[in-house]
Amino acid sequence: MINQPKRLLVLLAHGSRDPKWQEPFQLIKQQIQASQSLPVILAYMELCEPSLATIAEQINPEQTCQIDVLPLFFAAGRHLRQDVPQQIEQLEQQYPQLTIKLHPPVGVHHKLVQALVEVALDLDAN
Repeated sequence: MINQPKRLLVLLAHGSRDPKWQEPFQLIKQQIQASQSLPVILAYMELCEPSLATIAEQINPEQTCQIDVLPLFFAAGRHLRQDVPQQIEQLEQQYPQLTIKLHPPVGVHHKLVQALVEVALDLDAN
């Protein structure tokens, strides 16, 4: 069981069987956790664990919990427009103590766009 938070931040990545692919996401998770008072868990859409379903089943069924899902995607493709919302709907039906909010993907956030502009500018400096 996950230590019972009233609110939980889940970073959602696509997933890969390749552990090297997973490493940057683990680093992102650690850095976000260091700045958050909320517990932070890294979840994957497919190919590795934990999934959103795995996280949901580990939460104590006797206490309510809000889960904020922050997709570590650049854009909202089919997964974020269809698959994840359907999965969230099913999880909320299966686990009525959970409220799951899907946030927009990080790639559309103005701060990430600005960071990418700065990365591109750094290319000129090298």
